[in-house]
Amino acid sequence: MSVKGACLLGWIWLLVHVACGQERLVFYNLENLFDTSDDPHARDEEFTPGGAKHWTADRYADKLRRLAQALDSVGGGEWPAVIGVAEAENRRVLEDLTRKTRMAKGKYAIVHHDSPDVRGIDVALLYRKKWMRVLAEEALQVSYKEGRRARTREVLYVKGLAGGDTLHFFVCHFPSMVGGEKQSEWKRVRVAELVRGRVDSLFAADSGAMVVVMGDMNGKADTRAQRILCPSADTATYRTGELYNPGAYLLKAPFGSYRYRGRWQTLDHILVSGSMLNGTAPRQLSRRTVVYSAPFLLEEDKSHFGFKPFPTYRGPRYYGGYSDHLPVYIEVNRFLTKP
Repeated sequence: MSVKGACLLGWIWLLVHVACGQERLVFYNLENLFDTSDDPHARDEEFTPGGAKHWTADRYADKLRRLAQALDSVGGGEWPAVIGVAEAENRRVLEDLTRKTRMAKGKYAIVHHDSPDVRGIDVALLYRKKWMRVLAEEALQVSYKEGRRARTREVLYVKGLAGGDTLHFFVCHFPSMVGGEKQSEWKRVRVAELVRGRVDSLFAADSGAMVVVMGDMNGKADTRAQRILCPSADTATYRTGELYNPGAYLLKAPFGSYRYRGRWQTLDHILVSGSMLNGTAPRQLSRRTVVYSAPFLLEEDKSHFGFKPFPTYRGPRYYGGYSDHLPVYIEVNRFLTKP
């Protein structure tokens, strides 16, 4: 399928699900959502009016409006029930996004913790107040060496109650590939082991626990870190008490959530409990994660054939787009639905 075909498919999905009115769980890497103030505790100087990016109040406001447009559109006629995000500088930018744009109509609450990331970018969970109530939250600290906290994004854990059903969310932004993909994979493995350990604890207490792990994992579905999270690639039978990646099919797709040097790949994932796919849990999910590729989120790739995500910046140059990643989502069915 061509990139244009993928765009068309995205619009077809939109039209179909507007009619169905189903709820969606979304993950979106916001690509450097910084405010314009200099945080003395983070390396954010380039995102200030006098910094290398010349990040002004007008550019910040336009970025917020564009992100709100994207999240409104990906909802398919209804605001997404839950949105996991990455690359948000602080709670202020999340409050501006959810309260000072069209997203205010969705009446979102925010779960966010400041992380030790050197650039000051964090993960967060946005959820509609009418859809879920938070029961517990925790920032899971990442350590590369025993007893030493790494200066990277923490993993956000949120336990919520939605219509009487308990759900567990993990929002992640795994370490980047700086220094080389193979050379840096051990860092992503450490984070995957951290998440997997907590997920196993949930399954030990309740094998049917409804768990959703979402994030920019800086790796495709077949990497070592991903195999730790989802050890079983057999989707013929979804086992209760195990995690699965409904987006694994994207490994063979000619499109994805991120494009690098003319090649599409999916680094953004939503992993879910087998019980949410095999008909045994109260909330059932669609069996495919969708990359939302609406045409306005794309631009022509002038160095290669096709299109790519329309970013805010490319290097030091301002383009005024949305993000260098595309959002991904999965459908939620309210009641038990047998496959």
